[in-house]
Amino acid sequence: MRKNSKAKLVISFLFVAGLFVLAYFLLKGYVGSFFEQNLLSSDGKKIQYRLAYNVRGDKTQIIHLNKGDALFEYYHEGPGSFFVDLKTADGELIKVLADTKDDFEGKTELVVPETNAYLLTVKTSGIWGLDFK
Repeated sequence: MRKNSKAKLVISFLFVAGLFVLAYFLLKGYVGSFFEQNLLSSDGKKIQYRLAYNVRGDKTQIIHLNKGDALFEYYHEGPGSFFVDLKTADGELIKVLADTKDDFEGKTELVVPETNAYLLTVKTSGIWGLDFK
């Protein structure tokens, strides 16, 4: 009976160790890429994260922006309105990026006031895409 208890203990230990290893690699991949903030362009300036969506309908997303220049490119397909805005995490409006109807393509450049999390909100019933650089 004692050998059986040792075997169960060893198997339990290996299982828990395996879970820790799996958690480490999952978190390292996710958290490491999320906090990778020192992306530099060829002239040594920080660049924004690259982010792209192709979606139908409304979407609200928290995004992380670096202080400095940012470019949003977007399109909308279908009838109806297309509204996109960017707010601080506290809800303060930074800029309305798009407010239009029907098929549309556009770009908006803005200067991000500080490196922080921001709230991107899209309201539409159509198909749309957004590319952020």
